[in-house]
This record gives sequence, C-alpha cells and structure tokens, in this order.
Amino acid sequence: AENPLSDWLPDKSWAMVLKLVELEGFENFAQNMERDAPNRFRDWMAELAPEEAKLPLDWKTLDNKYFRKLLVIRCLRPDRMSSALAKWIRQSLPN
Repeated sequence: AENPLSDWLPDKSWAMVLKLVELEGFENFAQNMERDAPNRFRDWMAELAPEEAKLPLDWKTLDNKYFRKLLVIRCLRPDRMSSALAKWIRQSLPN
C-alpha cells in the first residue's frame, strides 16, 4: 500500500504500521495517523524523546501499557528503542 504520509513518514515505518494494525487493539492506528490526527502524530515523531511524550488521541493511554507503546515506538521511531526499552525495564522491575 502506498504511504499516504510520505512527506514526513518513511515508507518503512508506514509498512510497519500496516503490520501493527493486524494486532488486537491497534486496528484503528493507521486510520488515526492518516485521517484523524496526522499533524499530532508528526509532532510526536519529531520529539527528541518520543518515549517520554504521550501519543495523540486515545493512544496516550499506552503510557499505562508501556510494552504496547514500545510496539508503536518500534514502528515510528526505531532509533529510540534502546532508550524506550531501558525505560520499560526500569518501570517493570522492582526497585
């Protein structure tokens, strides 16, 4: 499928989003990115540390399910995965 957000989203990331929507709970993710809030998703992607920023729309609740947020980060900002994984591990392990 052609990338409708190619002016700011790499084709590889769009291809990964199309895989993400196959997972339960992510069915509307591509539509939300493309139609409902493209500018807000672009702004989130432009964050220096998107793993610290809330996602747009109802996806902000993924902060409470951080492993699922990792899936989004992996699609949209794979360069931030090591930092995001470190955050997840810190949250998940007892002190």
